[in-house]
Amino acid sequence: MNRGRRGVAAVAAVVVFGAAVLLGLLQWILGLVAERQEMSVGGVSATAISVSAWVGGAVLALFLLLCGVLLARVSVTDRPPRRLARVALVGGAVLHAVLGALAVGLVGWSAFAGLMVVFALIVLTLTLYPPLPAGVAASGPEVGDRNPGPFA
Repeated sequence: MNRGRRGVAAVAAVVVFGAAVLLGLLQWILGLVAERQEMSVGGVSATAISVSAWVGGAVLALFLLLCGVLLARVSVTDRPPRRLARVALVGGAVLHAVLGALAVGLVGWSAFAGLMVVFALIVLTLTLYPPLPAGVAASGPEVGDRNPGPFA
């Protein structure tokens, strides 16, 4: 069972890394389009629109890269993510769900399906690695323990 859930976490990490690159590239292209078309929305300059697209894309890509690193760590250590890591991964899942809902109307069903695959992999990883109960250590016996106990 451990190899299966580690594999899911590894696949999720690779897919989230790909999503980070793809969404960052998409935001960079949108910034270029806004700059070259000299679009202005509500009196906001084209430069402000393009820079905000680039900054937003960078923040989005960095957040997804963080989620990918957290998923890779879960895969390598075969331990559930801790509280802050779990919150970040839930945020990544919610981000993909919201982007999927927007993608249906703006891009089409194929983009929705791709975003839902990423969403499903993150949620599956989180369910395969449930949080540890309060007070339970995340690791086994320490090196040098002579009597690790009857269940070690």
